[in-house]
Amino acid sequence: MGNDDGAVNRRTVVVGALAGIAAAALSGCQGPRWYPSEISPDEYVLRSAITEKRRLIKRYEASIAAGDGPADLLKRLVGHHREHVAALRKRLPEQPGRPRGEENGEESPRPSPAPVGDGPVPVEDLRVAEQSAAASRARQLTRLSDTGLAQLIAAIGACETGHARLLSES
Repeated sequence: MGNDDGAVNRRTVVVGALAGIAAAALSGCQGPRWYPSEISPDEYVLRSAITEKRRLIKRYEASIAAGDGPADLLKRLVGHHREHVAALRKRLPEQPGRPRGEENGEESPRPSPAPVGDGPVPVEDLRVAEQSAAASRARQLTRLSDTGLAQLIAAIGACETGHARLLSES
């Protein structure tokens, strides 16, 4: 065995270096922008919110068409939802070689089977849907890294909470 005067031997250095490299590789050294998908978490939230908004718009449209509930209020609220969709769509990132938006044939992911029927939705159910949507926005905020997008999602959630209040008073 040799002289042990407190020096670190070659084996300890090699094992330590290998352990460091392994730890770095396993910790995901690719930085904060790493995400194992073609779309970022922010884009995923955007597309999810757009899909949820489209469902809510369909529910309102069915109720308005059937003449159920306070028509003026329902028309005003569905207009807000359309504005929300437009604002969310503006935040979708442009990708080279891929046209942006529904007007160019791109659709946000849709669940299957269709979650919205063709029949009218009672005002009470619209109120519950608004409350649920507002709660969904709060959960979505935790997944966002873009502060501007977080502000938009929070504002939409606040608007949905207001809608629920208006519907409960109608």
